[in-house]
Amino acid sequence: DMKRLLLLLAASTTTSATTPDDYAWQWPLSIGQGDVHELVLGREVYDAIARSDARDLALFTKDGRSVSFGPLPAAPDTPWRDAPYALEIGATTREPTSSRDVPVAFPSPQRLTLSLRSRVPEAATIQALRVSWRHRAALPADARWRVEGTRRRGAVHAEVMAHSYSLATGSGETRLALSDFEGDALRLSVTPVPPDLDITGVLAEYETPPGQAREYRRAALVVDPSQEHAYRFDLPPALPASAARIDLGDGGALATVTLSVREGEWWRQVASDTAFDIAVGEGALVRNRLAFPATRARHWRLSVAPDIGTPIVDVGYRPDVYLIAHPGPAELVLVAGSARAERPDFPIDPLMRELRAQFGASWTPPRATLGARSERTGKAALKPVPPPPPYRAWALWAVLVAAALAIAFLAIRLLREP
Repeated sequence: DMKRLLLLLAASTTTSATTPDDYAWQWPLSIGQGDVHELVLGREVYDAIARSDARDLALFTKDGRSVSFGPLPAAPDTPWRDAPYALEIGATTREPTSSRDVPVAFPSPQRLTLSLRSRVPEAATIQALRVSWRHRAALPADARWRVEGTRRRGAVHAEVMAHSYSLATGSGETRLALSDFEGDALRLSVTPVPPDLDITGVLAEYETPPGQAREYRRAALVVDPSQEHAYRFDLPPALPASAARIDLGDGGALATVTLSVREGEWWRQVASDTAFDIAVGEGALVRNRLAFPATRARHWRLSVAPDIGTPIVDVGYRPDVYLIAHPGPAELVLVAGSARAERPDFPIDPLMRELRAQFGASWTPPRATLGARSERTGKAALKPVPPPPPYRAWALWAVLVAAALAIAFLAIRLLREP
């Protein structure tokens, strides 16, 4: 049970083989009443961690005893929250609309209605729709959009935020902002429209619930001389990057962007998409976000085709949350950055499962307070420990040399015998 788990974690709080002096940086950390607290890692902490697995982040008491401390399981990746996600199109109906009701500039006006359903694996609030359509001409200026939720009668307010049309391709896109929408299914209608207009796809933009919002940090790009139209940048190795916003800048409004990470001698692609930022009248159509599974790596590369100048990249991540199991109130010491120390594995997951089973799936422990960073051991802690002398290899070579000398001695004796 939970009490047994807390006792097990408390028993782990003993004098560790490593000490705070094995780390480069330190912070004072305060916890209040209770035995369980959480710490959300901030930017300064990520900058101090030297390992991609963050095992060089540890917590100690002031007298040097290791404190039970470890990461909570990360929430599942939800890329549909970070980029427009396709809705499933069901039944499509077309109904005649009388030209006496609304003035139209084409014969046989119709009301086009689609049944749509969200494909995401959980309930989420849709805040906007992006409707793609095809026709030989632009939509009529008096076209009216209507959205209805299937769980509640009545229309949901839908405001046209942006609109674009390409005569060369016969394709257009309309962005609708929604308000007061409930449910995962809806009906979308537009009238009056020509009878041969087709809606080819509808993308949904979802709100991010509290506690799951990403933080962003600006990447410092440098030109990659090994590849055309490519840029490199570095991130803290433990940062769980899972999204990127790419501002195409003044160099152009349309490009294919590809994001990769360095693994050994190779580059592995993590995301690729077409990015654009197009002004249309008083509005704009912008698609500049990449979403991908959380990736922890130091070296990154962004490829842009065609060459539109240096873009601006902001990398998004959800900060890790660490659990602290230690009687409070207490003043502790958080340390980070080491080439020779490693945090022990504490059984954090079973404790958190038991806590949420008793207090609810959304329960979270009180948050610890982190003070200002200061240097502990500094750069000396980041120097790898020299490998021990190769005594075994030396002994083997000594045996081989001795054997060779013995053979040579025997050979000389044999040659000297009459």
